Amino acid sequence: MTESLKTRLIKNAGWLFGAEIISKVLAYGVIVILSRTLGPDGLGQYSFIFYYVGLLGIFRDLGVGYYFMREVARDKGRLKELLPDVLGLKIVLAVINFLIIVGITLFLPKPEWIKVLIVLAGAEAILTWISLLFTYIMYSHEVTKYEAIARTVERFWAFFVGGAVLYIFKSLPPFIIALLTGYTLRELLRIRWGLQFVDELRVRFRPEVWKNLLMKSYPFWFIGLFTLIYYRTDMVMLSLLRGDYETGIYRAAFTLIEVSLFIPNIVISTTMPSMSRLWKEDRKTLEVLFKKSFQILLLIGLLGTAGYYTLARIGILFVFGEKFLPSVPVLRILAFAVPFMFLNSLFGSYMNATGKELTFTKITGFTALLNVVLNYVLILNYGAEGAAVATVVSQGVATIGGLLSEGMPITRRTH
Repeated sequence: MTESLKTRLIKNAGWLFGAEIISKVLAYGVIVILSRTLGPDGLGQYSFIFYYVGLLGIFRDLGVGYYFMREVARDKGRLKELLPDVLGLKIVLAVINFLIIVGITLFLPKPEWIKVLIVLAGAEAILTWISLLFTYIMYSHEVTKYEAIARTVERFWAFFVGGAVLYIFKSLPPFIIALLTGYTLRELLRIRWGLQFVDELRVRFRPEVWKNLLMKSYPFWFIGLFTLIYYRTDMVMLSLLRGDYETGIYRAAFTLIEVSLFIPNIVISTTMPSMSRLWKEDRKTLEVLFKKSFQILLLIGLLGTAGYYTLARIGILFVFGEKFLPSVPVLRILAFAVPFMFLNSLFGSYMNATGKELTFTKITGFTALLNVVLNYVLILNYGAEGAAVATVVSQGVATIGGLLSEGMPITRRTH
């Protein structure tokens, strides 16, 4: 890799690393306060609301955002050409997706107050889905510091304001409203900073252009759809099949696993735009970048498995307390998914950046279907532990698919 590329990647990774460390500490501080205040049931209800909205957000983008980021990363001149039509499409899709969430929620077998909170979360999600386009603009210019600051501001709000609201009211609804206010602040910051890279903000509503965009972006939508199913279905199915308590037990274990996911998130966020550019400019450097990323993520992932398995009981007791001791075996099972999760993030980024999105779509589609089937069978019989097994198996299958896919650079020697 050239020295300038190394410097830029290190700088961008540094911003995201700092933000992720602060954000994760504050985010899990919020989860700890929530868990110790409202117990497994409260944590389960909280998890269901946001995972449910996330899972139903399947039409929010249709892959256009990721396609937009890749194209602008390859050619900055395309920003002015693509942004007005992409923004118009994103606005329409966000509103349609919100209406879908409202319609399905009306028939949800949950208390009315949870339905109201879901609708509020869905309304805020409209702004989230639109603001992500401005995050993509920043990432396509290989600038990560503004997104890092926006995330950090939101996490400070969640911890201090949300924590204070939870301490005072000891109730989920006001806490959720406080969190949504923080999310809104984050989205406004994303839009403001993303606009620095835009000469003139225009919005166009041209269905004939949208059709052409969707023809190019649909593989990314399927990838996003399958990824949503992949990561959201376990929590939603647990809540619907086994109730809030089991959901809370699983969420506690998965929360600790999520702590480690900031590592691949940083690697992917900093390397994906560079991978897209290098695919056109310097494929030898791209191969080196991929190999080094693969080796680092695999090593850290294996160390993560050992650490989580060994320290599971201590971690659960320290963070969540004795009420969550049933989360210990769940965490030990999930520990084996860590290296798979790390590598799958890299495979996805590499394939999307290099025009192999259809291959990745097939891999994620198969594993998403497998995940749903495994979750249904295993949750019914084994509850939270069954959901953990489903996660490990499906993540492992996805990794095997990535390794076996044609043309992966780790299968060749670098000359």
